[in-house]
Amino acid sequence: MMPSLTELPRLAIIGAGLSGLTLAGELNGFAEVTVFDKSPRVGGRIATRTGEDFQFDYGAQFFTARSVAFQNYLKPLIVAGRVAEWHPRVTTLGGDDKPYRRDWFEPHYVAVPGMNTLCQLAAEGKNLMLDTAIESLEKTITGWRLRDHSGASHGPFDWVVCSMPAPQSAALLPSSFTGYEQVCSTTMLGCYSLSLGFAEPLQSLWQAAVVKHSPIGWLAFESSRPGRAGGCGLLVQSTNAWAEQHLDDDSRQVQRALWHELERLMAKTLPKPKYSRLHRWRYANTVSTPKATDKATPEVSPEAECLMDEQLQLGVCGDWLLGGRVESAYLSGLALATELKQRF
Repeated sequence: MMPSLTELPRLAIIGAGLSGLTLAGELNGFAEVTVFDKSPRVGGRIATRTGEDFQFDYGAQFFTARSVAFQNYLKPLIVAGRVAEWHPRVTTLGGDDKPYRRDWFEPHYVAVPGMNTLCQLAAEGKNLMLDTAIESLEKTITGWRLRDHSGASHGPFDWVVCSMPAPQSAALLPSSFTGYEQVCSTTMLGCYSLSLGFAEPLQSLWQAAVVKHSPIGWLAFESSRPGRAGGCGLLVQSTNAWAEQHLDDDSRQVQRALWHELERLMAKTLPKPKYSRLHRWRYANTVSTPKATDKATPEVSPEAECLMDEQLQLGVCGDWLLGGRVESAYLSGLALATELKQRF
């Protein structure tokens, strides 16, 4: 049963990625929700950029749908043409072996016309406060107040949910939060994405490549994705391990290193790109997500899809709780929404 309009609890979500936006959508009619994000746009690592005549999905590269819940979420988007299956020619490069074809054994999807479309659609109709970096939480008599980077105060809110990478959530949550140890113990690694746009198409037998034994972990020609426009764009992503070793390096050094490795992998001298841009993802993938040790704690779901402290009225959701996939973000937000609806 939904609460009456005069009884709606006020809830703040910090982080406008798919997890937070899913939570906001599911709580429509159950709470008065405001979504904050430090970025000028929604989506987090489900990111798309345009430059010159090129478009790049420079964060999440695709997503799969293994759960019935996420499959049902995608069905109307597929019918509407906003999500489509991607069928690139995929190969494996690197090492001493010759390149070989790599088959996908489950559907791989992308949003259309860009990966960020998935989050743009989820954000429609939501109360968003973008370009607003929340730096601290304060519990007052009237509820939680949020302090942003400019010193402005927001609230009060009855509930606050952190929907950000684990280290960023840990920086805001009080140590008394249920599951705080789990949040702090989660290890996340960085990644570099290099977007390259060429005036003329590059000749290649493959459209996407998994790379082994190299600083580069993934390559994809953007035009191979359904519904893409623009010129010949090549997305180069580093491995997490290599990125971690070079997180503080000068960006020009990182870009040169990835460029030289790209030429080695493609076994030819490449033409100078018309467009080039490097992006550092500080928290790209989850290495480990320790499960909650107290299985009797009712505020922690058995699968640790989300975390919630009913006494403090704080919650946590995010893809990192379930391994870091796009589907994980959706499922974590959905799980926390289910928990909160039972309490509103």
